[in-house]
Amino acid sequence: MKVIYTYDTKTLSLNKIKLKSKVLFYTGIFTISAFSFFIGTFFNSETILKNKYRNNPNYNMASKYDLNPEHDMAWKDSTFNEYAIRAEVYLSRPIFEGTPLKADMMALCARNAYDSTGVILPLELALAQAQWESGMGREGKSPTNNPFNIGEGDGKTTKWFNSTFEGTQSYYYYMCRNYLGCKTVEELFVNFVNCSGKRYASEPSYEQTIRNQYYVNKNWINNSLK
Repeated sequence: MKVIYTYDTKTLSLNKIKLKSKVLFYTGIFTISAFSFFIGTFFNSETILKNKYRNNPNYNMASKYDLNPEHDMAWKDSTFNEYAIRAEVYLSRPIFEGTPLKADMMALCARNAYDSTGVILPLELALAQAQWESGMGREGKSPTNNPFNIGEGDGKTTKWFNSTFEGTQSYYYYMCRNYLGCKTVEELFVNFVNCSGKRYASEPSYEQTIRNQYYVNKNWINNSLK
């Protein structure tokens, strides 16, 4: 039977390996490599995240985990540019004159929250809540810096912000992590509570109010962009 020689780095000598051993040797190397590739492909962090969110109805848009890395930035640019355009159409209405909320700011907050959580907060939901919580940042205890009333409980305030951007970004993170991280928008419209069962607002009609405003906003924006 033919033999091959391998170099032993420990003994600094050549060793004979029979042909049969050679076959077994390379078969073993191939098996280990294939197993490593399988583990790397199916258990990397992006795959785990993709599987985590795969069946969540909130993710009805293409996810960054479904795209090639080189396409990810272009997809996000397109998605959140459209987000800003739709926000500008609604916020520029005369009835919202003086609002501290800006379209590009809301798009940036949505993008930051998406990068952190994998959740895109629907623009129409954010607009509906801002409209009813503070008249688009023009009414309430601290509407300019906290247009979504984050930390504004009945009779007490638990959070303060230094700018409209800070308060708006806090809202986006809060909603994506604590509400849309475990519930669909439709589920919130039935019972607007977070993953711990706590309500966003004490008003018993809050769900219906936000649901109705959400669809009004969506239809208004779609019709305006036709």
